[in-house]
Amino acid sequence: MSYVLSVLGLISMICASLTKGEKMKRILFFVFCGNFLVATSYLVAGSGINGAAACYIGSIMSIVTYFFDSKNKPLPLWVIAINIASVIAVNIWASGLSPLGILIIIASLTFVMCIGQKNGAKYRFWTIVNMLLWCTYDVLSKSYAALFTHVSLLVFTVIGMLIHDRKRVIKYTFDE
Repeated sequence: MSYVLSVLGLISMICASLTKGEKMKRILFFVFCGNFLVATSYLVAGSGINGAAACYIGSIMSIVTYFFDSKNKPLPLWVIAINIASVIAVNIWASGLSPLGILIIIASLTFVMCIGQKNGAKYRFWTIVNMLLWCTYDVLSKSYAALFTHVSLLVFTVIGMLIHDRKRVIKYTFDE
């Protein structure tokens, strides 16, 4: 069951990585679905309560960001602050300040960067950083179903970047 959920999450996240568009609305919908499915796969496998917690928080952050983006409103700083505080609090609760817990916090903070972007090119850059961190976590926590998902997503994000972004200069900030 864990592998099925991971594959479904992967398909959703691949759609997010390959989606072209200047608006993040469609990307954020796929990110929400993918995070929810991957989080559930962690729980079903029994291999990572902190990974599951981080992905469920990621689902919530994605849907909140989706609603702001769908109304063409920028993400307020207070929402970003709540996202960051939630990531830190939930992950300290789930795993303490263990090395894996710290890795999850860092990976989750890069996810905040992913969904806070204004276009697909910047989203894909931060997704690559995020996937490298999650792959490291998956290896260390022996979450192999999620590792398959994250490695595959890393590959498809690079492909999405090559397809859509190879001629652009990517700025690495929230602002255009």
